[in-house]
Amino acid sequence: MLNHRNTYLKIIAECSFARPRVSNKQIIHFAAVTPATVTEMTRSLQSAGLVNRRRYTGVTLTETGQRLACQLLYHYRLCETFLAVKLHLPLAVVPEQAWAMADTLTADTAVALNHYLNHPQRSPFGGLLDPQRLLDDTPITRLSTLTAPATIILESYLESAALVNYLQHLALPLGVPLRITKYDASLNLFYLEDETHHEITVNGQAADYIYAKKA
Repeated sequence: MLNHRNTYLKIIAECSFARPRVSNKQIIHFAAVTPATVTEMTRSLQSAGLVNRRRYTGVTLTETGQRLACQLLYHYRLCETFLAVKLHLPLAVVPEQAWAMADTLTADTAVALNHYLNHPQRSPFGGLLDPQRLLDDTPITRLSTLTAPATIILESYLESAALVNYLQHLALPLGVPLRITKYDASLNLFYLEDETHHEITVNGQAADYIYAKKA
């Protein structure tokens, strides 16, 4: 039951970036469960003092929930880095494998793994590895909320297998200036350009889980 609870905390923490709260619909999607299951689990998390629930509007992490979520995400991103950098696994399979490792990782093993990896600053998907800043979303916003024209830097994205595959297909780079040239509401597409004027189109649904800051 603890592992199951941790999975929900991880999903809530990941989906909470640049949002005031996480909806039940988001949890249902990423946990691949029924609405009734999400209701039951969020009630359990609330009883444990890990989340605050508001009917119809979703959940937020409490201070206790944030502390536990930070530890979970830290272990998770260390494992992601190990699997991608040292074992060279395909990026799309890394998140699921990393979570299977991270959920039972001890604090001592995490310290040793961090040292072995030479103290990485970010995961392969851009997520911070500073335990004090893991949930700090003040400098970033969702790509889906930005308007053209704007010059931005993509910082990170939520590492679901589908999104990882999609962004790899687009060859969407992190950490470099990109320009939003326009948004087509009828197609729900964002049009980006890199410094060589190469155009990249990003689906608006995917853009909701891509995190950027203005350059």
